[in-house]
Amino acid sequence: MTAYADIDWNLLWQQERRKKSWKHKDNKEWDKRAPSFAKRNKDSEFSALLLAKMRPQPSWSVLDVGCGPGTLAIPLSRLVRRVTALDFSQQMLAQLAWQMEAAHLDNIRAVHASWSDDWQECGVERHDLVLAARSLGVDDLAAALTKMMQWAKQEVMVVDRVGAGPFDPDLFAALGRPFDPGPDFIFTVNILLQMGITPTLDYLEFDRQRRYADRQEALAGCGWMVDDLRGVEKTRLGHYVDERLTANRDGSVTLTRRQPVKWAVIRWSVNG
Repeated sequence: MTAYADIDWNLLWQQERRKKSWKHKDNKEWDKRAPSFAKRNKDSEFSALLLAKMRPQPSWSVLDVGCGPGTLAIPLSRLVRRVTALDFSQQMLAQLAWQMEAAHLDNIRAVHASWSDDWQECGVERHDLVLAARSLGVDDLAAALTKMMQWAKQEVMVVDRVGAGPFDPDLFAALGRPFDPGPDFIFTVNILLQMGITPTLDYLEFDRQRRYADRQEALAGCGWMVDDLRGVEKTRLGHYVDERLTANRDGSVTLTRRQPVKWAVIRWSVNG
């Protein structure tokens, strides 16, 4: 038998990550998805639920790593002193810029960079809180966590999948595809424990029901989970959606999943 102390959780995380049922997306693929991603996350409960857990302080500076279209950077900027929003997708940052302009916000600095770039060369300084919310798509998780700690003055916060996270195993079953979610938050927690860090844990649950303008929007809202939909799979996706849709009086529709989306909020102080 293997002792707990002998387990290389980072290596195990890398091995399990290669088994997941969706492919890794580079910056060009995220560029293509930026408009739909921004639209899909605009009305999600995620930001409000996380900010309630976070309890941001007006004096804070926050580094939002993998900020996307500003899902958190925009609401955070209204509650803290300043935000640095970092992402490797130019189009995600373009979505952020449009939202900043529309909301007349001037305390967000956008930085085009990836996890592997030299953040110091990009002009990024240390921040009170370093945040990676649903953005740990890296090759070396231990290195990413270490890097976050190096750039944090006070705290680090990670939001990581619990189980399938935003993916619905029932959708993969309906399409006839195998489903492997890959590693989730428990790997992150164990890597931190082996670093001598005991984080606090909390959880977010939401989106068991999601309202869409119409059936077509519901199809798009579910189809993003699957790469390279083939002919018969498009028909099966339609069946999956129709079985879960109910019509609302205003003409919109509501899709109900069997299980809610669940994320773990992992947080720790860099000062012990």
